[in-house]
Amino acid sequence: MKRLFIAFIIVALVLLGIVFVRRAGRSTTPPTFPRTNGESGQNPFGVMFANSAKVPIAKELGTAYYRSTVFVESWDGTCAECDAAISNGLKLILTIRNNGGRGQPTTPPTDYAAFKNTVGQIIDRYKPEVLVVENEENSATLFYAGTASQYHEELRVACEVAHNKGINCANGGPVSSFVVIMVANGYKENGQDAKAEDYLKRTLRDDLYQQYQKAGGFGSKLIQDQVSKGKELLSGYKEAGSDYINFHWYVADTDALGEAVAFLEKVTGLSAMSNEVGQQRNEDPEQVTSLMQKFVDLEIPYVTWFSVDVSGYGGARSLLDSDGTLRPNGQAFKNFIEDNF
Repeated sequence: MKRLFIAFIIVALVLLGIVFVRRAGRSTTPPTFPRTNGESGQNPFGVMFANSAKVPIAKELGTAYYRSTVFVESWDGTCAECDAAISNGLKLILTIRNNGGRGQPTTPPTDYAAFKNTVGQIIDRYKPEVLVVENEENSATLFYAGTASQYHEELRVACEVAHNKGINCANGGPVSSFVVIMVANGYKENGQDAKAEDYLKRTLRDDLYQQYQKAGGFGSKLIQDQVSKGKELLSGYKEAGSDYINFHWYVADTDALGEAVAFLEKVTGLSAMSNEVGQQRNEDPEQVTSLMQKFVDLEIPYVTWFSVDVSGYGGARSLLDSDGTLRPNGQAFKNFIEDNF
């Protein structure tokens, strides 16, 4: 009897071991990835140009990353800009958009099985450093026509695919003025009305601040609609699986940048990154240098500079002339990287 009992115990332990191994091999919990891009002092900077022909200049600038975009529904297995970046030794900060483009906002996926399959193919082909899901998801007019909940579902599905392949993912990055309004609203909700108003004066362009005042200030429907949607978006990123809180930034004030990062990280519980930083209506080299230094001081792991001339409302300015010659702001960008990394 004693021998039978011992044999029974041994068999039971073996079976338990098999069950444990099988369960360990099919964990349903998502993997956890580091929130930094490596050791302290690593170059966090990337760049984005208008076309693949200028990609080699990114390497000349000293960047480690390049931002490109792939459209899921029109994916044909290739991305010339992505290939050019990789051939120049750059890692991709890769934005995926379900559809849209050329001024047309994305509509959310209707077939998530097909969406997952294609996103998986894109990741397998290019193995991005970070997969960014959509662009400026708060902008219904230009970039994302779905609701906040629809966006969170798309983000969740894409991040699940990315995580299963060992890739970090992030939200698309709300626009700079949206971030500013949400930070100011945070101050107001803490009873710091004067600080909120001061923050808006320091960050909004003069024309935008005048529009804000004419619209009726913070109590206006225009602002409150943005705040309401903003709260819904920010509250869902982490649960959807985002590894970072990605945001866009075109404000020269470096203190305001620090305040924005602190706010975004606090309300989302995620580390910040930015796949779009730039200048509007100016090419001041000092703005480039001071912003780059602030991002380094804040230890932001990924910072991609938007180097495209955009006419009209935003007025974004490139680091380059049309022939690829560095402008003074571009030279400042290059010098900062050479001096620090």
